[in-house]
Amino acid sequence: MSLKVRPYMTSKNQLPATQAQSQINMLVESFLEHRSIYCGGAYSEAQARKDFIDPFFEALGWDVNHRLQRNPYEQEVIVERNVSTGEGQKRADYAFYLAPNYRDIRFFVEAKKPSSNLSSDIDALFQTIRYGWNAGTILSVLTNFNQVIVMDCRSRPDPATASHRILHTFSVEEFTNEETFARFYWLFSREAHDTGSYDRYCSMLPKPRGVARQLTLFKQSTQPVDEAFLDDLEAYRARLASIFKKADHSLDGAELTEITQRTLDRLIFLRFLEDKLIETKVSVGRFGASGSVWRDFVAASRRLDAIYNGIVYKTHTLIDNPTFDVDENAFGDICEQLSDLNSPYDFNVIPIHILGSIYERFLGKIIVATAQRARVEPKPEVRKGGGVYYTPDFVVRYIVKNTIGKKLNGKTPKQISGLKFCDIACGSGVFCLGL
Repeated sequence: MSLKVRPYMTSKNQLPATQAQSQINMLVESFLEHRSIYCGGAYSEAQARKDFIDPFFEALGWDVNHRLQRNPYEQEVIVERNVSTGEGQKRADYAFYLAPNYRDIRFFVEAKKPSSNLSSDIDALFQTIRYGWNAGTILSVLTNFNQVIVMDCRSRPDPATASHRILHTFSVEEFTNEETFARFYWLFSREAHDTGSYDRYCSMLPKPRGVARQLTLFKQSTQPVDEAFLDDLEAYRARLASIFKKADHSLDGAELTEITQRTLDRLIFLRFLEDKLIETKVSVGRFGASGSVWRDFVAASRRLDAIYNGIVYKTHTLIDNPTFDVDENAFGDICEQLSDLNSPYDFNVIPIHILGSIYERFLGKIIVATAQRARVEPKPEVRKGGGVYYTPDFVVRYIVKNTIGKKLNGKTPKQISGLKFCDIACGSGVFCLGL
């Protein structure tokens, strides 16, 4: 069954909260009438989404089924269907935006079947936080309709403390209470986002406290994703430099800088391909299946080199040399931490301009080698200049809009195809992405 609701009302003709509650009350009544059936193992997540979760958010004013927003590039709700892989879920079930900004996600919703116990489902809690933290959203929702959990996504995801990030838990019958429903409505309805209610609530949340376990490799858990990822990359670089120096004491700083960077590029690019579902045959998490993590890494590089046309996986005289023998346990630890199963990062969700700015700052350092050791230092020009600076995303958008945007205005696709633009000082490519 699917109850009909009125989806997507504009700010001038907003769906009243009272009408939204009336529609949701009908959903709740229908669910409770046959709760034992819906909470049985035979009733699937797909059925729950179609029968209850989709109409629930449509009642909140979102055009979940795109009855009005038919342009695929201008839809406020992106719904994922059947995207699970052999290694688990790779996408959030719903991502919500607010027109006219279809670039920045407002919040995610992760759906499960009603028979699941969400409060004790650590993997589901972790994944929900992971989606939100990587995209920079404050809150996200985990629901099986029988239960609705609001998650605080401001801190680094960690399965060990995921349950501590639960802000609110609602049982489905609570939504029949006007006051309880209002609490949820003014957070996750379209009207709440259109009028700024959601943003005001988020701005008043207390500063997150670092409850996550403190790993020696990582810094505080309350860092935003860009700062955390940069710190992790620098830690991985220092460890790789040490691993490679022990493998070959003759390597100098320039050589260590190059092979460490190339190795990290390969690992991160593969994780990117994994999370985008572009690459499904190899993964960082599978390195070591043959008995050697390093050999599996090299073999994967050779396979990927035959597919992707770029320098990252091109044969390297040292990395891909069969005689280059690295510490399996040390390299395996890095791969294990970077694997999809253990890593807090979701490269399908992290905004691409964030990755660009991270690498721009990351490349501001080099490896300096002594006879036996290696250490990481800022490049001389970076140290002298006081750091690496990058253009903020909002400035990029403004510049592109008022330069190239004006140049394209009024032109046909055929006319645009004949134009050429050049970014003379291209660093991380943020202006190219801004197009």
